[in-house]
Amino acid sequence: MPITKLVKLLAVKSIEHAIVIDDGIIIGVVSVKDVARHIVRAFEAAGSVEALNLNAILGDVVASIMSRPPYVVSGPLDYCRAASIMLSKGIGILPIVDSSGSFLGAITELDYALQSLKLDAQASRYATGKVILGDPDEPIIEALGRMYEHGFRRLPLRVGEDYYMATMQSLLLAIARRPHMETLLEKAYRYSTPATILDADTASIANAAETILSIPERAILLRSADKISILTERDLVRAYRDEHC
Repeated sequence: MPITKLVKLLAVKSIEHAIVIDDGIIIGVVSVKDVARHIVRAFEAAGSVEALNLNAILGDVVASIMSRPPYVVSGPLDYCRAASIMLSKGIGILPIVDSSGSFLGAITELDYALQSLKLDAQASRYATGKVILGDPDEPIIEALGRMYEHGFRRLPLRVGEDYYMATMQSLLLAIARRPHMETLLEKAYRYSTPATILDADTASIANAAETILSIPERAILLRSADKISILTERDLVRAYRDEHC
């Protein structure tokens, strides 16, 4: 599968990771971060946007950018053990295989949103307080580079008194749909959406989980009188582990 088709598939399914299988055996895992890394490194090697051949870059096959060998576990597996593994390894999907290596299923960060719908712990306890804000005038290629450098998949933007959320997925989809130099130089803000904001003093993990499940950005902002923090699906994994395990 070419990378451009992968990006569109992930966007349609509103997911950020995919399992790569050959003849029933899992051979790799690929994510939006892998795609972003591929484009950012190609840009750095080229030295300029004008020197990039986006059609060639996006035409590379998934196998050329996937993580291999993938980190897998064999069942049975409970959510507590899976959460500890995912957090310690820094991964967003945990494939499960049988004794022969055949793919059986996977636990993802979104599963923990589903598992957290009854948690009444305060959401702000698990949010990231030091929020890096992007520049609304920043072009797509620079925003992607910033996200890749810091290791996150969402970039909050502030425009006046309003907040927006750009995601790695939305920026990659823009590039895949229109693989031209001009796209890389478009403002990332154009492909952002108004951020979903909850009250930091009253929002529970259950509130946050329900909201995250309902929006494609999979992240919310928490606002108090003098502070903005961000909570993502990965934070829900940590909340589940700490509250349940």
